[in-house]
Parts: sequence; structure tokens; C-alpha cells
Amino acid sequence: MPAVKQTKPPKPSLKNRISDTLISILVTPLNLMAIGLRVLWSGRKLRLASLALVCAAVVASVFRFDMLTPAAEIVREKTHAVTRAMGFEINDITVEGRKRTQAADLLSAIDAQQGGAIFALDLDEMHARIEALPWVKQAVVLRRLPNILHVKLTEREPFALYQDDRHKSLIDRNGVAITRQHLRAFEHLPTFSGEGSTLRASDLMDQLKAYPVLRNRMVAAHWTGGRRWTVRLDHGGKVLLPEGNIEGALNRLMQLEKDRRILAVENQAIDLRLPDRVLLRPESKRSSKTLPPKANSAKVTS
Repeated sequence: MPAVKQTKPPKPSLKNRISDTLISILVTPLNLMAIGLRVLWSGRKLRLASLALVCAAVVASVFRFDMLTPAAEIVREKTHAVTRAMGFEINDITVEGRKRTQAADLLSAIDAQQGGAIFALDLDEMHARIEALPWVKQAVVLRRLPNILHVKLTEREPFALYQDDRHKSLIDRNGVAITRQHLRAFEHLPTFSGEGSTLRASDLMDQLKAYPVLRNRMVAAHWTGGRRWTVRLDHGGKVLLPEGNIEGALNRLMQLEKDRRILAVENQAIDLRLPDRVLLRPESKRSSKTLPPKANSAKVTS
């Protein structure tokens, strides 16, 4: 009969022994703490209970070392289960500042289940997902203990449309693209085009605030050659602005508008690029003829 050889079980590694020891040290106090917190909670001593929970969270954070990762996961799960049983679970999600962000998109970015442990949420990852939404400029995510998750949004304001070779998109004042969808509601906004136009659009609009007659007729503007603006008007005409001294050119234009109402002429190109004269030329055969210049006005050449 063959001899039976008795073998000893393999000796656990140092890493496993440390993890097991720490788990046994921490899990038992967590259970005792849960009992104590239930008693405190029944007495409505919320501050003391919250302080104890913060201490538990600090203890759990010790396990962020790679060697203790398995133990950390067990302790975190135990901590979340204990706190959830005490009532620290997600019962409500409140949102502040939402105007145009779709509710379904926001809920998908939050990705939190009702009844889940509120301390199990990774607020940093949730914050990043929310700020990746098209309309969201800035987001703040808060736990309002014991059971509310609060999200505060600052949304981008629609400023203008941007047209490239193939697509049209909605942009904010800083030139950041918001969306390419559902643009019909924003057709009243001016359309900018040309490389680099989105970065300069707000400056042009600020300059035109002092010239409401031109601003109200403007439907589009093209940043031409990376140097100057060509403004398109609502009746098919356009205004060619110079590279520099835009204010002086616009002042001359307003004086002519006051004298001759040249901005009312359909399909007419008004060239302000020369400092001493205004050139007028038809954009199409339907364009009206301009009146000859007055003696006391800027020189107008048709």
C-alpha cells in the first residue's frame, strides 16, 4: 500500500496576511459603529452621526495604496452598505439652472440610481460627465446629506451661428460650439463664417452696438482673408469694412445713412475700405441707384 504523504497548506503571502488583518480590525468596528449610529440617529443627533461617518470615510481612504486594493474594496463596500442601511441613500436628485440641457442627457450623465448609497458616488467622474454635455458651461455636484444629490448648472448662452464649408453650428460668446442640432429656433441670430471668425465675433457685435441701424439689418458677417469683415444685410446688400479704424468707417456710413438712407438700398455693396471715400456698386441687376454726393458729405462713388 503506497504511503500517504501529508502536505502542508501553502503559507499565505505577506500581502494577504496584512490585508486580512486590516479587514478583521476594521470590519468589526464598522459593525459596532453602525449599531451606535442607529442609536444616535434614533435620537436625531445628526451632527454626531455625520462626524462618525466622515471618520469612517477617512479610514477607508487609507486603503488607496496598491498593495491594499483588495482590502480597500471590501471595506468600501461594507462602509457603503452600513451607511445606506442608516438612511444615507439617494432618495432625490435636485437640479438648479437647467434651461436647455435635455433632462434625459443630464440623468444619463449623473448615472445615479435611486436608493443607492450616497457615499458610493464618484463626484469627480460625475462632474466630468456633466460638463461634457453640449449646453453645460460649468457644473457643481454636491451631496446634501442624508439623501439628496444636488446638481447646479451654468449653461452656455447662444450668441450666434457659425457656418463652415459643410456644417452650421450654434456658438456661445467665446466662440465655443454648442450644438449642430435643432438650430431653427436660433435662425434670428447672425451667422459668422471665415477661419478665425468665431474668436472675433463678439468684438464685432460689441462695436455694432453703437450703430443699431446697421446692427438691425445685419444677418451675417464673413471674416475675409484673416484681415477684415464683410457684413451681409437682410435685403441682399453688404458692407465691406476696412482692416483698421472700423469706428471711423462706420461713422462715415452713419452720416451717409442719415443723409441718403443708403442702407435701405437693396442688393448694394457699400465699400468702406478707402479712408477718403465710399464706393457703391450693385450686387445684382435689381440694385437701386444711389444719389450723387452732397457737397458737405463724404465722397460717394458709384
